[in-house]
Amino acid sequence: MAAGLATAWLVMVLLPSLQDQPQMLWEGQVDGVSVLRIRGGQLDVEDVRGLPVQRQRTRFFERLPEWRQNVRLEVIEGRGRVRILEQPRAENSYTLSVEIDDHQGGSSWYSLAFYWAGGGDSRAGFPIRGESGGERLWWSGRVDGEAVIHCRRDTCEVETTLGAPVTRDRYRFTRALPRQRVLVSLEEKQGRGEVRLIEQPREENDFTARVLIRDPQGGPADYSFVLAWAPPPRGESPIARRGMIWRGRVDGTVRVTLQGTQAVAEVISGGPVEEENAQFLRSLPNRNLPDATVRKLRGRGRVEIVEYPSARNGYRLVFEIEDPRGGSDGYEVEVSW
Repeated sequence: MAAGLATAWLVMVLLPSLQDQPQMLWEGQVDGVSVLRIRGGQLDVEDVRGLPVQRQRTRFFERLPEWRQNVRLEVIEGRGRVRILEQPRAENSYTLSVEIDDHQGGSSWYSLAFYWAGGGDSRAGFPIRGESGGERLWWSGRVDGEAVIHCRRDTCEVETTLGAPVTRDRYRFTRALPRQRVLVSLEEKQGRGEVRLIEQPREENDFTARVLIRDPQGGPADYSFVLAWAPPPRGESPIARRGMIWRGRVDGTVRVTLQGTQAVAEVISGGPVEEENAQFLRSLPNRNLPDATVRKLRGRGRVEIVEYPSARNGYRLVFEIEDPRGGSDGYEVEVSW
């Protein structure tokens, strides 16, 4: 038996070109019922009935990735029943569970090979290349109620619109979403509730893709999705934003005054402005600008211009943010001229 096992091990480890190489090998002496649980690059053994597993040996050639798939199991040696109890899914934290049932008297040697789709470089639990020459982003998290996922450039932000805050959220881009129009498709969505693409990236929303997740049942549940898009044609230049972008957390009413390349926030009511940041793409000119516009890119309250640049006010532009709810909220405002 030992000679046969050694031969099988050498064939798979040293000569992988003779067959598809497994992503993991396991062997051990089983007497009773034991369950193997594989997650990432870790393996745990639960001895359900009988004696503990003896003389275990495990070798990973690649981590088990954190995405939904069906793993293939090959029993190289073993007299009893070996079966997969659970395939890796979001609801079990992408854990593979395998039961070994050695129902005959005494112990027996088992040797198992596991085959799964690897991601090459699987940092953050996601493969890093898109399919068919396109680009992709992966998102996952636990939702209890309703949330909107805002994905722009190489970042995804979560807005909880109903229920408890989203937890365990993570994402991975093959490449940042471009600052120009692309057609995004929603793929590989997982979860017990509704997952829906509600907004395509375009200039009016600062090229942001938005996905709605609505979980109607009580308690949190795991959700995941993939957004895919084709790269823009070569030579097509991104559309540049005009003016400036202001960001900050507002709790109450705030007026922001722009002049030249300076932005000053004044609290009218409520708490202080936090995490304030102003990014000017060009200076506010010293001339009348009756056609200046303001657009709210993020935030739950009202945003509007209350003073337009003119000689009377020293060519300043003032916009107001009114956040009527309790507690602060993050705002992102684009001003164009």
